[in-house]
Amino acid sequence: MTSTLPAPYNWSLQAIPAAFVFGIVPHGYYLTSLMIATKTQMSNAMPRTNLDTWKSKLPAATWNQLTRARGAHINSMEVFPLFAAAMVAGNVAKLPTEDLNKAALTFFGTRALYMALYIGIKNDTLAYARTAAYAWSISVPIAVLWRAGRHLSEVNV
Repeated sequence: MTSTLPAPYNWSLQAIPAAFVFGIVPHGYYLTSLMIATKTQMSNAMPRTNLDTWKSKLPAATWNQLTRARGAHINSMEVFPLFAAAMVAGNVAKLPTEDLNKAALTFFGTRALYMALYIGIKNDTLAYARTAAYAWSISVPIAVLWRAGRHLSEVNV
């Protein structure tokens, strides 16, 4: 008696908007923390100048953490297109669904680690752990793009 399990659901395309939203999480932390620290006196009309405006008015540790949170958000937005392209290319190349799902999950896990390290680490030496997490996180979509390109080259020969 053989049993056939249904093929796994392909989450890779849904992972694209999820990755975008996930990248906004550090911004939410930054904005909430800034609102608390400034008693909501920061500017919504000129939001990109808030850190400069409040640098001399906030404790250095608070300002530094806010700067790191903003950096984590910006980096997430910079990495997002790479991830999105990888998921689309993987689907176009018809890479195995399980592989795409694992890649998406690994990307989310490594990005979560990266963001936590970016916001939390205050020491230059420990910051290398953040760099390692960053390298790991971008290696995932790069590997998917590489595999997709290789697969498409083999199919079209």
